[in-house]
Amino acid sequence: MSFQIIKAQPSDYQHISQLCQTIYVEHFLYLWLEGGKDWYFNKVYRPDIILSEIQDTNSDYFLLQIEQQSVGYLKVNYVYNQQPDILEVERIYFHKAFAGKGLGKKLMNFAFDLARQLHKQSVILKAMDSSIDSIAFYHKMGFAQIGTYFLADFTLMKPEYRGMVVLEKKINDVV
Repeated sequence: MSFQIIKAQPSDYQHISQLCQTIYVEHFLYLWLEGGKDWYFNKVYRPDIILSEIQDTNSDYFLLQIEQQSVGYLKVNYVYNQQPDILEVERIYFHKAFAGKGLGKKLMNFAFDLARQLHKQSVILKAMDSSIDSIAFYHKMGFAQIGTYFLADFTLMKPEYRGMVVLEKKINDVV
């Protein structure tokens, strides 16, 4: 399977907004109480928000494409929590139909390479603590849990799904 990862441009913002929403629906509707998905989309995936994130010098979106079709994306922040030596993977998603094909590993390795190019010491990400398969994948990729986080302001999310784990990988570790 031939793929490419390309840096998103400001002109891609509407496409990315739609891609984000479509992929999110495939994976995460079970998290929300009534009205929660719409609240979250309005908070995170509106086209104007995506555009402002693309234009922000601290973040970039990268599109995962197969045969010129966007099937996933990666969003990184170049500074995490005011720590310039850490790259944050804020979002890493692809369509369910492409699960199990090694694309998650390709996106993570892309993030690791990006961190190395930028002389970062580590990569950090957060995952839902209920996402056992995702956490296992991150551990397999060399991440270690360094903390927890609770989505207290996400009142439309089912309470049992508001917990998150914080994971870190030192980028000089090779997978």
